[in-house]
Amino acid sequence: MSTTHVSITGPDIAADWPAPPETGADSGWALFLDVDGTLLDLACHPDDVHVDPHLHDALGRLHDRLDGALALLSGRTLSQLDALFDWNRRVAAGLHGAELRMPDGRERIIGDAAAFMQVRSRAAALVTAAQGVTLEDKRLALALHYRRAPHAREAAERIAQALLHDAGDHYALQRGDHVFELKPAGADKGRALAALMRDAPFHGRTPWMLGDDLTDEDAFRHVNASGGISVIVGARRPTEARYALDDPAAVRAWLHALATRPAHASASEPGDHGQIERR
Repeated sequence: MSTTHVSITGPDIAADWPAPPETGADSGWALFLDVDGTLLDLACHPDDVHVDPHLHDALGRLHDRLDGALALLSGRTLSQLDALFDWNRRVAAGLHGAELRMPDGRERIIGDAAAFMQVRSRAAALVTAAQGVTLEDKRLALALHYRRAPHAREAAERIAQALLHDAGDHYALQRGDHVFELKPAGADKGRALAALMRDAPFHGRTPWMLGDDLTDEDAFRHVNASGGISVIVGARRPTEARYALDDPAAVRAWLHALATRPAHASASEPGDHGQIERR
């Protein structure tokens, strides 16, 4: 097998970490996937993302191969995930777990959109006066983006802290890649993943989690404790993940290979997309 290594530099970054183990997806797997920065290339605004039709096909094949044990874990809302991936009635966690659709179709919601309305109104007013900060209103949560204007990071954080003070103990601040999010307290991807693993078709399987951002670290920790496979996408370090793929394009190629490879088979291609030293 030929392997291409990526050199990553920095005080917290180790070079030459391995890609995920090469094996075919089968009934022993439970696959959990972050969306933005993992399945999809990051965009300046969440509405600007593009979903490759080949990704739709790969996800559909893997969903069937895994007997439904495939879930999206995202900061987006469930309605956004359904629209992007035609994911209606399939298992997913939205808003970092504040919205959770279970395998039987039931939806668990943490938070109260009506009670949060005053905070959302103040957020709109504060962002209007802050150049470079973009507000994404998710009804149960808020995201303050500054990807288009990295210099606006301090302004975004000041607004986030002010809103957190207004929201009180029922909300928590989540830092991410060029974004600060106000989300319901008690919701994170690790808890969402753990809740899904208690029920069929996930129960008893080995969890695999792919993600790129700080919001995925809770899921990585749970997967590691369960003896699963945690995969960081991109160069962000440090991380709890033990394997890596270079970028969303590598993830899409890896998923395509899984979807088209016979179960239990091995192949060289997925191992060529990204490396992280196992920790």
